[in-house]
Amino acid sequence: MNIIGLGGAGCKITKSFEVYPQYTHYYIDSEQVNHPNYIRVRECSTHEEYEKNYNSLDMSQIQGDATLIFAGSGKITGVLLRLLEDLRHIKVSILYIKPDMATLDESAKKREKIVFGVLQQYARSGLISGILVVNNDSVEAILENVSIANYWQEINNVLSSSYHMLNVFENTEPMLSTMADVKKTVKISTMGVVAYKNFDEKIFYNLVKPRAKKYFFGISEKTLNEEKDLLHRIRSYVKGKSEDGCTASFAIYSTNYEQNYVYVTQHASLIQEQNVDF
Repeated sequence: MNIIGLGGAGCKITKSFEVYPQYTHYYIDSEQVNHPNYIRVRECSTHEEYEKNYNSLDMSQIQGDATLIFAGSGKITGVLLRLLEDLRHIKVSILYIKPDMATLDESAKKREKIVFGVLQQYARSGLISGILVVNNDSVEAILENVSIANYWQEINNVLSSSYHMLNVFENTEPMLSTMADVKKTVKISTMGVVAYKNFDEKIFYNLVKPRAKKYFFGISEKTLNEEKDLLHRIRSYVKGKSEDGCTASFAIYSTNYEQNYVYVTQHASLIQEQNVDF
């Protein structure tokens, strides 16, 4: 799988994926990135200039599925739609970073609103395979005792490790599963983590009206052998997450880790934040 970072935020998160050998990494930015797969775009001062001055990039070296990562408020997102055209030969999903809107100026807020809205429409229409939305503030809420010096690195590590583990589970045969495919129009998603001991759930974006929730339980062999009520606990917890118009399902995986890991994805068809005004 390919991980493609666009802009400063996207490239930094992509960097945190380099600990996982399963991915090929690409960096697209106007600032130099010390990596053989760095692709330069001309630096511009506005979102509109990035779109106008974009020269088509030769992306033929990228083969197979790809995840494109970026923050929607960045000026460099002016290249986004034309970049997606250059990537039309492969299947592309989006890992979309929602910034702290309170810290943005009016221009950045407008850029973010436009980019977020367009990409959701692209996902619903099938022009991209899907968009997974995360909010930095929500990710920060699960971190404890993080120093200012390591703040962004810790957030990026949480995002990359969570996304990676979900990819691992999606490509691994579970011991037991109640999961079914979601409808084709359900292409707007988020992810989160669940503490195994008390099932305390932390979602990375407040997705409105999810249609499906999927829980991935990575359980150690020791726990699988010793906790006789494990399946009952999981079934009861997941059943309680079902709502009107929203199904909840789960899959259980045996792992060699000492700890138990639980992740969740939520999926919606409703366009998010479409009535927000600035």
